[in-house]
Amino acid sequence: MNAPQAKIELSSDPNPPHKGSNLFRVKVADANGAPISGAEVSVTFFMPAMPAMGMAAMRTPISLSDKGNGLYEGSGQLESGGTWQVTILAKKNGQLIATKQMSVNATGGM
Repeated sequence: MNAPQAKIELSSDPNPPHKGSNLFRVKVADANGAPISGAEVSVTFFMPAMPAMGMAAMRTPISLSDKGNGLYEGSGQLESGGTWQVTILAKKNGQLIATKQMSVNATGGM
């Protein structure tokens, strides 16, 4: 697939996210910046295990609802503060239209 990939932007309330409940928002736009509505958008937070600290791996998948005009929103619970690996997927009509991986630092203790 050589078509330009859609653009994805993640934000949270509070910003930065914290240990506990957070509201996550994702904006999805095509390569020209036009909003893409009607997609299935999910955000998955992952933190690898830290055996030295007695911590198992943590994974938090969040499905977002279409709020219109390319904005998707959903709430999720982060089990810990620290650096999370985040994967955002956007699918439309069963086809993956965009994916983005990033790190997010959440406040709050372990």
